[in-house]
Amino acid sequence: MNSFKTASILLFFFVLNNPVYSQYFNHYSGGNGAFDGRFGITAGYTNYVLDSNVLFTRSQPGYSIGVVGTAEFTDYLELLVELNYTHHRTQFIGRADINSEPEDIDFKLENINIPIILNYNFLRLNDDKWKFGVNAGITLSLLQSYVPSDESKEAYLLDPVYLNTEYLKFDEQNETISFNAYLPMGVSVEFANVMCNLRYNMGLTDPFRQAPFYNTAYETEAKQNYYSVSFTYFFND
Repeated sequence: MNSFKTASILLFFFVLNNPVYSQYFNHYSGGNGAFDGRFGITAGYTNYVLDSNVLFTRSQPGYSIGVVGTAEFTDYLELLVELNYTHHRTQFIGRADINSEPEDIDFKLENINIPIILNYNFLRLNDDKWKFGVNAGITLSLLQSYVPSDESKEAYLLDPVYLNTEYLKFDEQNETISFNAYLPMGVSVEFANVMCNLRYNMGLTDPFRQAPFYNTAYETEAKQNYYSVSFTYFFND
């Protein structure tokens, strides 16, 4: 079973057993939850930044789509649990062979992300139609494979150490599911049933620590971050 299918099954059970999502369904089936909550869909823009001493990289825009459930502790404090498919894009500098001219190569990175966020609404206006908040939390990220967007460039060598692109498919090479974590921090604006979030997602783990070319003697290092702007529509209020 490949890593994406395995991750999908794990996330399916996560949704079924997660108390925030379960609360939504319990609410409409007559159950009584401990907190008021909402359920919605979310989509947005990402800008992924990878810093590494074994690759020359450039950030590119991507996107994210998913679902979100909430639990409201007070009128001002709310927990948001999201389940997102995130499609990052980035560019690495590489070449067809050692003697070829370098060129920009587009890569994609697909993750399944689970952000768990506390949002504090410090300002509410116009009978609570407008809400302004700050938020922070933790994001659990599954899968880590960088794949060329152009299949004809899958055998390219990447500057500066002429790394083969095949070695960037971490999950496939290791036959495991990669796990990473982010610290998301940002601000939110909500009007009626629509929320806009602007976040900086700071990487907490080295995404290359499980890479097949990882070398402690050479001190292989990498750090990933991304900026995101997302919009969420809540079905119930």
